[in-house]
Amino acid sequence: MKSAQRKMESALATGDVSEAAKNAYLAQVKRYFAGFEREARVHLRNLDKRLEHVNQVHFNLSAERGAAVKRIEVTQAVLQDIDRVAGA
Repeated sequence: MKSAQRKMESALATGDVSEAAKNAYLAQVKRYFAGFEREARVHLRNLDKRLEHVNQVHFNLSAERGAAVKRIEVTQAVLQDIDRVAGA
């Protein structure tokens, strides 16, 4: 890419940009950025998979928390009933 960029800058400086030089430069730029796009898409897929996992873990932990809260509420009710019966 650097070489293609230098050639194009030189051609622009001299005002001698041929159709072939323009096409060669654009092809090089396209190859260069297509690689970045592929890399970014792979990275995005990996991030999406990781986010999916995190969301599943969050869902599971929220469900476990809800069960733990319910267990506390039920056991507190039993303990309060015992205190009430014992105090009567």
